[in-house]
Amino acid sequence: MTVFLIVWAGRLLTALGSSISGFALGLWIYQQTGSVTQFATGLLLGFAPGMLAAPAAGVLVDRHRRRTVLLCADTVAMLAAAALAAAQTTGHLTIWQVYATTVVESCCAAFQWPALAAAVTGMVRPDQRGRAGAMTQTALAGAQLLGPMLAAVLLGAGGLRAVLLVDVVSFALGVLTLLIARFPEPADHRRRPDQPTHRPGWRAELTEGRKLLTGQPGLRHLLRLVTVFNAAEAAATALLLPLVLSATPADDQNAAVALVSTAGGFGLAVGSVAMSVWAGPRRPLPWITAATVLSGAAVLLAGLHPRPGLLAAAAFTFFLGLPVVSSCSQVLWQSAVAAEAQGRVFALRRMFTQGGTLLGYLLAGPLVSLVCNPLVAPGGPLAPTLGRLLSTTDDPGSALLLCCTGLLLAVTALTGRRHTVTPLPPPSPTYPEQPDIRAGAANSSTPEAL
Repeated sequence: MTVFLIVWAGRLLTALGSSISGFALGLWIYQQTGSVTQFATGLLLGFAPGMLAAPAAGVLVDRHRRRTVLLCADTVAMLAAAALAAAQTTGHLTIWQVYATTVVESCCAAFQWPALAAAVTGMVRPDQRGRAGAMTQTALAGAQLLGPMLAAVLLGAGGLRAVLLVDVVSFALGVLTLLIARFPEPADHRRRPDQPTHRPGWRAELTEGRKLLTGQPGLRHLLRLVTVFNAAEAAATALLLPLVLSATPADDQNAAVALVSTAGGFGLAVGSVAMSVWAGPRRPLPWITAATVLSGAAVLLAGLHPRPGLLAAAAFTFFLGLPVVSSCSQVLWQSAVAAEAQGRVFALRRMFTQGGTLLGYLLAGPLVSLVCNPLVAPGGPLAPTLGRLLSTTDDPGSALLLCCTGLLLAVTALTGRRHTVTPLPPPSPTYPEQPDIRAGAANSSTPEAL
């Protein structure tokens, strides 16, 4: 785990820097323009380019050393952040420059996270992969929780310039950790230059990656489940605010929103830390099913009785299950996909799961206003039944969609509970207790990844 801990520390710093700058730049865009549309455009540009770049990123991750891919992606992101800091320092910062930097960093993330996930297979022992996946989730959760808070502190102390400088420094430290750590690469990445190798075309490699991603019924179920979970997380996040506000007096609304948000963040932190300490279950799939059903039940109950206390409990339970699903599913994919193909598989998986998040954000509002509200409004077809049941809230449309989201999540988990994921045969080499992390260490001395 020594090499992984060094790389993980670098990922934590870069994720935290990106979270701080993302919050501050979004706030700056809204303050400069007063336009919700331009603010939302910045959020969309943080998702869409990375999704579109994911297939190409996966092929390149499998064709080159994962460490080299991480170094290149971090360096490009650092240069983009430095250019933005220079524009702000000279007084020439514009909206389009922020958008361009957001696009560049989104594309870099499309390379960074699949390369890291594929590299973990060779960094740690198979029985420690669940812990490594949970630690990665902990880094992301910590960055999401601490980013806005630290951004507010930095904006108050040194303004936007301080925020952008911290972002540049975080990427520089991430690059430094990658320069220090050397980790195992798949066998075909360690051939000498004079050894010829033949690879199929990009389309053939992407087709192979797609087949490996869904080659087993258990993997297809896992991809569907994680995508639905991400969509449910996005939809529930969008619905919680109007439900809290509609159920709380005006004087208590700020405290109620803070209570629900803090409960969700606390649940995510508790789940991430617990999975980081624990090496993980021997049979991950039943744990994934149980955590998803529990999260879905919590969302369903919160929709039936949307009160701040119950919404806070539901947020805690929902986000408590997220690290379990994330780390256990990562273990299953790492065990079932060969190391030399994991870049493509993990990049395509990220594209699908991010698509679920994007759909959750985009569809929540229209579904409430165009579908759910007319169904439960007075005179609607469900007014005598569900409308009466949801009459305890002033926003029955959001409550109905929240109930449907929880029900969909639980049903998706239960319909595939009989599926299994068949791992690849274990490799013959054994993992050393302390991998060599010296800058000059030869990769050929380390065992091959699964």
